[in-house]
Amino acid sequence: MGGLSFTKFIMYIILLITFLGLINIVFSLHRFAFYVEFLILLGLILIAIISVVGINNDFRWAWILLKVFFIFVAIDMILIYLLSTAKIPYFTLLLAVAIVGFFISFFSIKKPKVPVEEVKKTFKPGKYIASKTGAKFHAPKCDWAKKVKKRNAVWFDSKEEAKKAGYKADSCVK
Repeated sequence: MGGLSFTKFIMYIILLITFLGLINIVFSLHRFAFYVEFLILLGLILIAIISVVGINNDFRWAWILLKVFFIFVAIDMILIYLLSTAKIPYFTLLLAVAIVGFFISFFSIKKPKVPVEEVKKTFKPGKYIASKTGAKFHAPKCDWAKKVKKRNAVWFDSKEEAKKAGYKADSCVK
């Protein structure tokens, strides 16, 4: 399980503020709007709980789910604001919090890593080179290949070997 990082802590605070605001907004609605928004709120709470468990365990899908969650929250809040007769004084603040939550979740999505077991790390030159931190393999004469640091260099003898390790061919590979 992952530890509590600053990003996760801020995300928990943003989720708390979002839900307190949504609860206040939903309970100020009347009749049919209240029932519909209450069901939406329950669904959002379920999605948030699943996401919190996911980000606490450092799952990539949890950040993607939170990104979609905040898009939906922002759309729902704008819809409530436009359809509600009573104007919400703190609407702009809640919308800003949802937008900040979206951007934090967007920038917290990490690229999937190639499992270490599949990457054959060798220091002797082969026909193709890739970086442990990259997603593409290159011909040694390629400009991008020259930028690969020695400590991150992974050499392959064939295109098939590089593709099997999870890399895609760069445009310099013929």
